[in-house]
Amino acid sequence: MDNFRPLLYIALLFVLFVIWQDWQKAHQPPPPPQAATSTITTANGKTATAQIPSAVTVSNGKAGKSELIHVHTDTLDLTISTRGGEILQARLPTYPVSVEKPHDPFTLMYDKEGTFVAQSGLLSSGSAPDHHAIYRAGAKEYTLKPGENVLRVPLTWLAKDGLEVTKTFILHRRSFLVDVDYSIKNIGAKPWEGNLYAQLVHSPLESHTSMLQAHSYSGAAYYDGSYQKVPFDDMAKSPLSKTVQGGWMAMVQHYFLVAWIPEKDGHYDYYSKALTGGQKPLYLIGYRTEKLNLAPGQNTQISSRMWIGPELQETLEKVAPGLDLTTGYGIFTFIAKPLFWLLSKIHSLVGNWGFAIILLTILIKLAFYKLSATSYRSMARMRSLQPKMQALKERYGDDRQKLSQATMELYRTEKINPLGGCLPILVQVPVFIALYWVLLESVELRQAPFIFWIHDLSARDPYFVLPVIMGITMFLQQRLNPAPMDPLQKRIMSILPLGFAVFMAFFPAGLVLYWVVNNTLSIGQQWLITRNLAKATEGK
Repeated sequence: MDNFRPLLYIALLFVLFVIWQDWQKAHQPPPPPQAATSTITTANGKTATAQIPSAVTVSNGKAGKSELIHVHTDTLDLTISTRGGEILQARLPTYPVSVEKPHDPFTLMYDKEGTFVAQSGLLSSGSAPDHHAIYRAGAKEYTLKPGENVLRVPLTWLAKDGLEVTKTFILHRRSFLVDVDYSIKNIGAKPWEGNLYAQLVHSPLESHTSMLQAHSYSGAAYYDGSYQKVPFDDMAKSPLSKTVQGGWMAMVQHYFLVAWIPEKDGHYDYYSKALTGGQKPLYLIGYRTEKLNLAPGQNTQISSRMWIGPELQETLEKVAPGLDLTTGYGIFTFIAKPLFWLLSKIHSLVGNWGFAIILLTILIKLAFYKLSATSYRSMARMRSLQPKMQALKERYGDDRQKLSQATMELYRTEKINPLGGCLPILVQVPVFIALYWVLLESVELRQAPFIFWIHDLSARDPYFVLPVIMGITMFLQQRLNPAPMDPLQKRIMSILPLGFAVFMAFFPAGLVLYWVVNNTLSIGQQWLITRNLAKATEGK
């Protein structure tokens, strides 16, 4: 039996799974027609036709002239509009666009050539500043100065009937967290009641620039005790409407996210909406608080937080429960998270993610040493039976039934389990898949250098050296396995190393490095076991 066949089957299953995912996306049913539509104007001046969600009422048109405020810290460059205090742009100075452009910050939020903005405001039957209201700012530029750890950006709004609101953005050194505080004073003669809301608005996703991004989730998400994805297409078919205690909601993409995180003890109405009717649709996810009530002369303060930055797992799990799950490890998250924890601990010791991958691969190989040894022993014994199996094939020719019976009798006589080489490999498959997603999704490996020509472990090897080495190691490993009896299978196996080398040439260098190290260790272990069995056989 061909013990190398399971690897081929696993690879084919993976490819079929990817094709199935793409087929599902391409064959989703069209969204049902929208009912009860109304024309609205978004904060960046675009119009859209949409059913107004119960969670937020959007003003028709805009009044007054807005200004832009530029905010700079060591980790965030924000552009905030005085219209509603809307965040129109967010750039990350510590995360360059690419290795080739180290001084160009990655742009996470934007309002030009697409839309990805953050809005918040107050809703009331009376006066209240929604995300179209014009605030007053004390300056047009705010910068976190050396020696300072906190930067405050206050915006004020005052209604004729006596409601005074101060919306303050609070940024911190070495942090991607932004506190958004609302101080509300009722200095009028009548009671006031209203709600705070916060939402993220995103234009349609652009076509993916790489195979990695194509299979990494991008879209809306929220947390209600478990991590829930809200793809943009689903917003049109069945808008989200749910009451949640605490939680958070976010827009997620490969490596980065923007999340609104309300106070954990409150109850909030979470909602989503697909806004259609303009040149491009807009997709919205947000939350609304319970009623706030202020008698004349009373005041209150309500706060929310935003995360605008990378998916730093160890930090995110401290910010809010479940926020670290935005790093999409898939169904084997329970395996992937410990693997990443171990990988990060090794990195803290060696200071290089490439060497950390090598050491983690060695540790995994040691953990599965006995299982692998069982598989390799079975392969070696199967290899020793090749002359006898060839003789059986020559004896029975094309009579497959007799050949199969004779082969099974040979296995029983030699006390060999033909599945002995398969099962140990299958047990390890979940670990390998989990590690695959760890290396694919972890922002910590983004633009991480290794040695020599590898300047970014999350990008492909620019000279294809690692894929070539991987193909060579697969060829050598294949030579240690029993050759298939069937000529067609033999030809397929002979070209498989080349196929995998070409396939992996476009994967991140970190992934290919893992496979090279794993294959090299497997060759050494398999060669040692085969040699020892050969010596034991000769000694009998």
